[in-house]
Amino acid sequence: MKRSLTLLAVVIAVAAAGTGYWYVRGKQPQRDGEVAVGGLQAPVSVRFDARGVPHLQAQNEQDLYRALGYVHAQDRLFQMEIMRRLARGELAEVLGDKLLPTDTLFRSLRIRDQAALMAQRQDRQSPAWQALQAYLDGINQWQASHPKPMEFDLLGIPPRPFTVKVSQKLDHDLTVTLSNGDKV
Repeated sequence: MKRSLTLLAVVIAVAAAGTGYWYVRGKQPQRDGEVAVGGLQAPVSVRFDARGVPHLQAQNEQDLYRALGYVHAQDRLFQMEIMRRLARGELAEVLGDKLLPTDTLFRSLRIRDQAALMAQRQDRQSPAWQALQAYLDGINQWQASHPKPMEFDLLGIPPRPFTVKVSQKLDHDLTVTLSNGDKV
C-alpha cells in the first residue's frame, strides 16, 4: 500500500512538472523561424542579439512598424497592458486596493478624454498616423494568434485590443511619468 502511494505521488509529480513545463514553454516568445504576419507588403527580417534586443529590417516603414508592434506584443504585452491600466486609472482592479490613490490621480488627469480629442484631430493620411495604425495592427495580430502571456492568466486579465486612443494615452502617461515621476 505504501509503495502504491509513493508510486502514485511520483506519477502525479511527473505529470504536474510536465504540464508546467508545457504551459511555460508555450508562453515563451519565438526567437527563430518564420512567422506569417498579415498586411506585410514585403518580407521583414527580425534578428535578436545576445541580449534579446530585436533588430528589424524592412523594405518600407509600414512593414517595419507592423513587425515592431508584433515583436513588442510578443515580448512586452503584459507591460503594455499595465501601462494602459495606469493611464486609465485601472491598476487597482487587477493589482489591489493599495493602488487606488494612483488610479485616482491618473483618472483626475482625464487622460482618456484628452486622448479622444487628440485622436479626433489627427490627420488620418499623415505618415505618423499610418505608422501608428501599422504598429497597433502588429500588436493586435500577435494577440489574436497567440496564447495570452502567463501574467494575464495569473491575474485573470482578459486581452483587449490596442487602439489609437490607448496608444495616445500611453504616450501622455509616459510623458507625465518621465517629467513628474517622483510625484506619481
